[in-house]
Amino acid sequence: MNWTSADWFDRGLDAKYAHDWPESLRCNQRAVELDSGNEGAWWNLGVAATALHDWAEARRAWKRFGVEMPEGGEESGALGMMACVRLNPGTSGEVVWGERIDPARIVLDSVPLPESGRRFRDIILHDGALNGTREFHGERVPVFDELVVWRESAYQTFRVVLELPNPGAGDRLAEICRERGLGLEDWSTLRWICAECSRGDPGAHDCTKDVARDGTHAIAARSGEEARSALAKWTAKVPGAAFSEPADAM
Repeated sequence: MNWTSADWFDRGLDAKYAHDWPESLRCNQRAVELDSGNEGAWWNLGVAATALHDWAEARRAWKRFGVEMPEGGEESGALGMMACVRLNPGTSGEVVWGERIDPARIVLDSVPLPESGRRFRDIILHDGALNGTREFHGERVPVFDELVVWRESAYQTFRVVLELPNPGAGDRLAEICRERGLGLEDWSTLRWICAECSRGDPGAHDCTKDVARDGTHAIAARSGEEARSALAKWTAKVPGAAFSEPADAM
């Protein structure tokens, strides 16, 4: 059988969704050999190469799209753009924020719900197709679907209930967490929307369910002691602030 570039692309696409990265790499390499204009094959070549830590091949693919990566070193990341990623897109589909470090990877800045199995600062390998948008300071930010966890972080997720004595108290805790490299998420303000709306451009929706606004937050830290230390500093600086004992959520 004389396979065309499109045939090899389709085979590589199936391998990508099966997370068979060596096969996806091989098929997409063959696809671009036969047709150097096959943009989809170039993109999936970059994804597979990134999954396999094949940085020379990843740089070759991303250069095709005008994304220059630094030569040498182990990793090709240098993009630095805000985006969202949909975790476990086939099931729960939680959408969280992060920073794209190259066209196929995003570092999580949000603290995901424990049900997702994901953590603050995990590096996620994501698909290239935009699958929805979210708004940030008046601008539309793309949402991509997770493929796999590329690298797990060293952070744990702790659940804590905060007493906020004034509107600025939460901002002060967020500042302390940033200074210490910790994550903070207000889980009491989460929005639950249907899958159809999630994959679009959601504004106000009838499908949104109410959530209990009970002060529940998540803190991502490398230990319970690190989480308690940040919270103790916060209560020392903000009169009237209080917190429950951090509970390991994952």
